[in-house]
Amino acid sequence: MNATGETLAAIYKIAKHFMYADGEMTREEVQPLFEFFQTFPSVDDKLLDQIMDFGEKMSDADAIQHIKNLDEDGKQQMADLFAKIVCIDGELTDKEKQLYFQVQELCGLPDPRTENDEPTEQEAPAQEDDNDHIIPAFIVANFYGIASVKQSSNEDWATLSGELSEWIGANGVEIVRFTPALNALSEKLRLNERHLVFMVDRNPGNKTVGDNMTATILYGRGYPLYGNIVFALETDKGYEIEGFCTKSLLNETFAAINEAVDGLLRVQD
Repeated sequence: MNATGETLAAIYKIAKHFMYADGEMTREEVQPLFEFFQTFPSVDDKLLDQIMDFGEKMSDADAIQHIKNLDEDGKQQMADLFAKIVCIDGELTDKEKQLYFQVQELCGLPDPRTENDEPTEQEAPAQEDDNDHIIPAFIVANFYGIASVKQSSNEDWATLSGELSEWIGANGVEIVRFTPALNALSEKLRLNERHLVFMVDRNPGNKTVGDNMTATILYGRGYPLYGNIVFALETDKGYEIEGFCTKSLLNETFAAINEAVDGLLRVQD
């Protein structure tokens, strides 16, 4: 869908109404809109701030008109996006339903598409191999380009985050998620209700660390990230960090990451 900044601001304006329709906005409800904006490579943090600022000032009538002027494909995307926002928490209130139908009528939106719960023959999952299961594993990539695997069975975030920090020599970790490159990898890997993330040192300070080219490429913001990083999975709901629980997914993910960064990573001997 081709969209101007005004159109994206209009989408933000209307989407925000859906987020607050049940009384409060949650991170779950913000996620679909954030992912939608990430499909536009030109939308960086600065432009996103401008879009949101413009959207706040735009009238509801103007926002409705911009969406109404979209082509059929754009209108279908809006129907799907707004439906996902109101349904993502698993509870559709009468107020949310009434608002959705009102916007649908005013903007001339089609019915939202529904996902087929039955996988096609090509998409049918392979039979699970008990020997494939492993203790949850994480991919560590240092700034020299050396990759290694660390494992932990800890599910408590306070304990796990301490281990992750120790593995990359950090005092705490910050999660990088939903960049265009990471989104593309998550889609390629067909992750089940999860997405690929990596974590960096929250407070690099004056540590002597180098530019991590793998992190810089996957971040894609035009400036470098420094230090060691660790790759993991994060659940779409609840934003819980998990390791890779099968050897096959671990190996597939490493291969996909390395392909995305033109083979910069080398496996530790």
